[in-house]
Amino acid sequence: MKNSILGALVMIAALVTALPMAPAVAGTWTMTVEGSPHGSVTMGLTLKQDGTRVTGTFNSPHGDMAVEGEFADGHLKMATSAGSEDEKILFDAKLTDGGTLTGYLSSPMGDMSWTASRAAARDDK
Repeated sequence: MKNSILGALVMIAALVTALPMAPAVAGTWTMTVEGSPHGSVTMGLTLKQDGTRVTGTFNSPHGDMAVEGEFADGHLKMATSAGSEDEKILFDAKLTDGGTLTGYLSSPMGDMSWTASRAAARDDK
């Protein structure tokens, strides 16, 4: 009986570890925004993910801004959460097979393309 239970547990564990992990966007990203009035600009993006819900912070030269939105089926859609509708920045991107985000953003300064890659882990010892 013990061997049957142990065998079943081993099979379940093997099946669970064999399942592909759902893609996620949680973490710290380094963004490059093209087409801004200032040319190519590097910015930051820190995201948290709970299911399909995404929240975080967009780090721009104009200050940090809270963002919220959704990541589903490899597609990220989010917006800054403060200010009037005319002041919001809208982000739309796809997570590529290479693990980068690529898309566009719409802001009061116009539409711009952007790409992002995961920031390198820091060792803060």
